Amino acid sequence: MLKRQARPWMRPAVGLNVLSLAIGGALLVPAAGVQAQVLEEVIVTARKRQEAMQDVPVSVTAFTGNQLRDAGIVNLKDLGYQTPGVQIDQSSAAQIWIRGIGQRDDGSRIDAPVGVYVDGLYIPRKDGQLLDLIDVQSIQVLRGPQGTLFGKNTTAGAVVVTTQAPDTEFGGFVDVRVGNYDRQDVKATANIPLIDETLLSKVTVGSVRRDGYQRNIVTGQQAASEDRQSAALQLRWLPGDAVSVDGLAYYGETAEIQPTTNCRWLQGSSFNGEDSLFGNRILPGDRVPVDAYNDNDTPVMPGFSAQSPTFEAACRRSQALQDDYRTTTDQRIEYNLDNLLLGLTVEWEINDSLSLKSITGYGEQEKSGNFGNPDNDVTELPFSTRYRPGGSPSDRDHVSQELQLIGSAFDDRLDYTFGLFAMKENIDDGTDGSVSWSTGSLLFAPMPIMLINSPTAELQTYELENTTYAAFFQGSYALTDNLELTAGLRWTSEQREQSVSQLLLDEAAFRETAFAAIAGAPGIIPLPAAGVGIVTDLDALLAADIFSAINNAFPLDADGQQIYPLLPAVEQQADETWEEVTPMLSLAYQLPEALLDAAGLQSAMVYLGYAEGFKSGTFEPVGVDGLATVQPETVANYELGFKIDFLGSSMRLNGAVFRTDFDEMQLRQVLLDSGGSPRVVLTNASSTRITGGELELSWLPTDNLLLVATGSYNDYDYLDFEEPQFSSRALFAQQPLPVTDRSAEPFAEVPKLTYSLALQYTWDTSWGTFVPRLDYSYVDEIFMGLDAGAGQNLDQSTFDDYGLLNARLGWRSQSGRLEGALYATNLTDELYYFGAAAVGDTTGAFQTTTAPPRMYGLELRYNF
Repeated sequence: MLKRQARPWMRPAVGLNVLSLAIGGALLVPAAGVQAQVLEEVIVTARKRQEAMQDVPVSVTAFTGNQLRDAGIVNLKDLGYQTPGVQIDQSSAAQIWIRGIGQRDDGSRIDAPVGVYVDGLYIPRKDGQLLDLIDVQSIQVLRGPQGTLFGKNTTAGAVVVTTQAPDTEFGGFVDVRVGNYDRQDVKATANIPLIDETLLSKVTVGSVRRDGYQRNIVTGQQAASEDRQSAALQLRWLPGDAVSVDGLAYYGETAEIQPTTNCRWLQGSSFNGEDSLFGNRILPGDRVPVDAYNDNDTPVMPGFSAQSPTFEAACRRSQALQDDYRTTTDQRIEYNLDNLLLGLTVEWEINDSLSLKSITGYGEQEKSGNFGNPDNDVTELPFSTRYRPGGSPSDRDHVSQELQLIGSAFDDRLDYTFGLFAMKENIDDGTDGSVSWSTGSLLFAPMPIMLINSPTAELQTYELENTTYAAFFQGSYALTDNLELTAGLRWTSEQREQSVSQLLLDEAAFRETAFAAIAGAPGIIPLPAAGVGIVTDLDALLAADIFSAINNAFPLDADGQQIYPLLPAVEQQADETWEEVTPMLSLAYQLPEALLDAAGLQSAMVYLGYAEGFKSGTFEPVGVDGLATVQPETVANYELGFKIDFLGSSMRLNGAVFRTDFDEMQLRQVLLDSGGSPRVVLTNASSTRITGGELELSWLPTDNLLLVATGSYNDYDYLDFEEPQFSSRALFAQQPLPVTDRSAEPFAEVPKLTYSLALQYTWDTSWGTFVPRLDYSYVDEIFMGLDAGAGQNLDQSTFDDYGLLNARLGWRSQSGRLEGALYATNLTDELYYFGAAAVGDTTGAFQTTTAPPRMYGLELRYNF
């Protein structure tokens, strides 16, 4: 980094080579004349230079590697409970939300709103972001749009991971962790100097293994397991005082069984109290007629069922097992990932006020298996499935190049960063398959008719090429000794090229086989050309179970899915480039010494900021309608923040309030294609707004006691959000679907309120240093609806709030060579849920995923 003198209003930092923050366990620094110790200064690189965090007008939370260990944080998934405004799903990929902005999608066609960087290298796909086995020096979480300092533009924020660089002396450590569910983790790191202080190296290897805490009683799988191995090589070459060259090679293999889901039954979950589209159908095995016309105004006809008895019974069987971490899905799950990441960073300090940095990255991923909870109905019935034929792999590779010119001018009153960024990403996303049963619907005008609903049957193969170019600038100028103005500007160009090959159901061939299977069935006069049959004896027809006969008429493939006739492949392509210019502006004021002394403060800063963000558009296949354009998402963020140190620097209070306005927010919705089939697609939800705030408090009331409290509150509003809603009545009558105003819905997957409390005590004895710690995290109720029906039934589509208590007893020997810890997460064995979705209009089922139960174990570390 550049060796600059501190600005007049910047206080000298204690230990500038150490980043520390009380959130993860503050380092304690004796203060002369003060009985209690003080919180050490926090050094961050959020603005591409070393700065005291209390002087940076950015909402940022940071952790050192030691603090991560003290708090039991072993990968990105654990950050969410101790970082205000951040939620991260506990799955095999990093589903990150910052200030309520995220993406409930595991596909490759959508850019993440949260950027993850490892040593400056942008990781484009969330599957590759869980690099939990690299030796980490620090993690910084930046909230709000980040574009004028980072290569890739993001609308929600950024997670910046910095690895521990190779050291000039031989040394390292070995970490071992064992625990319940057969937890067996090992990580080892060795610093190996190769040429004195000129060429340094570091090798890290590790393995994370744990049995699954869920049991699928149908497939026999132990789901929600962990199985990751990785190795990393780091090289540092110091050819002279002004040049450094850092190389990183990382390779990881994952072979896990993802958490699977249970089914919760939704009653009257569609328009005006109607039941769901598929719940209103007659399924194989049903012996009671289903009334598809009942709603809030019309009772169920005598002798009829409101919804399919077969589907309801299967869903309720699954729901009854969720408290015991058992599931009944009929699909086996596999999640395999091979992940390669290469990076080369060259930094040249041209002079005392100017440096040039080059960051070159390359990555490859192969993701394969039947991943992503493929069982749409979440029961033991093979009713509706999304699967990868033969475990079809998704192959991705990317290359990126970033240049940063970092300097200062005007007697160090101006600090600036100018950057250029380019990335090319190629994705052969493999083949997705969708298949469902054929079902029936009873119509009664002008006579009883049984509609033979065609099944879902399609294969879609994708290829994508993404190209990004960007130029960005940000400069901070000290207008006075206490007032700083920061301004930035970014130009982004995103090109998206996508092709899809679709094989859809051959309805004529399906009907030929289906009606041949029910030829001679009692109680029905088949009309194959119309896809219906005239009902002459409903009881006899239902007793014949014609839909089992239809589905059994089609053979199964190697994946256990029905083989329906498909039309020839339809090839479609789309190509578009989106460009956007996004500015930022902030004004920061440091209180002068006179005001600080009068108020009894050691430091205080307030800042006011404005920033815009941009997320690229994409293309979404919508059944028979082909590729639809999803417009880019843009945000404007207004923020007012403060950072205060007081009580002799033993207490720190940082906070921010903000408002984020969206235009064309990208959102998962359920829509009908022109062929009448429901599709879960990415579309734009028009105007939305988030207002909220965060607080972080750290306090050292005594020399050994640390108290930490954080909180976040967000209020979510759709300002303009209308869409057609499914209605069985409207579809059967061939009338337009009702248009529903969804603006009153909560945002999905994110809570309004979260807070955390931590208590840590440092106890020095002749046996070493003991560090007991308790962490409590509270998460408010979370709405999980995907469609309008779920939004109209909040009580059926919302997870309850919950609180988690973690406990840890750390120990460090007097020599520092040995360390250990006893730990327990979710100490009270709280039953809570994450992920999945409530779908009220189509399946009428709430897919729930049980989160990890109590985990406990022992950690040992040997430093050499």
